Amino acid sequence: MIPLSTDVPRTILDLLASLLLLTTLLSVLVRRVDYTIVLLAGQGVLLASAAGVVALTSGAFHAYIATVATLAVKGVGIPWLLFHALRAVRLKREVAIVVPPKLALPIAAALVLVAYDVTGRLGPLDAYSTHNVMPAAVAMLLVGLFTMLVRKKAISQVISLVAMENGVYLAAVVAIRGLPLTVEVGIALDLLMAVVVMGMVIREISRTFDTINTDRLAKLRG
Repeated sequence: MIPLSTDVPRTILDLLASLLLLTTLLSVLVRRVDYTIVLLAGQGVLLASAAGVVALTSGAFHAYIATVATLAVKGVGIPWLLFHALRAVRLKREVAIVVPPKLALPIAAALVLVAYDVTGRLGPLDAYSTHNVMPAAVAMLLVGLFTMLVRKKAISQVISLVAMENGVYLAAVVAIRGLPLTVEVGIALDLLMAVVVMGMVIREISRTFDTINTDRLAKLRG
């Protein structure tokens, strides 16, 4: 177990938070849906690594189980389900977006600055908190919401929703040293089942209406 008195855990968490922030900004620029799923899988691995650091420093047994569950669900399970749904609808590129990528990136960068400004006023919340962890968590939440609003494909909105939840998970892992095991496993299973259900709905929508553009589907409400 790494002693809490050292700066090693904080340095590693700071690096992981920076990488999570980078994947969040890259997801705004990427046009191919399969690439966004790869970035989401990368986020799952980074989140599992952050949970692993917290487990090593705390020494709690449930933290190790949570680390394995995070890797299995967020790093493997959800990306696999999304790739399966993507193959079913035969979609490779996000062609219908509200905001062009050249404009979307500055907006996302502005949201990151807002996250740093807001969380900077709170001060350190915990011994695990670093300069980048809480801003990265809030930025993932804000940018995920932004991409959900500007992308029209239903599967892209599901990806954005999972990215938002990743931000909440990062904040929970670092700020309060993780949730109780039963709560954490329950949330992971709920998220996994939600992605399963949404993937089935997306495939059915594509089969019935030959589109998964949410703006075109809205016109069917009569």
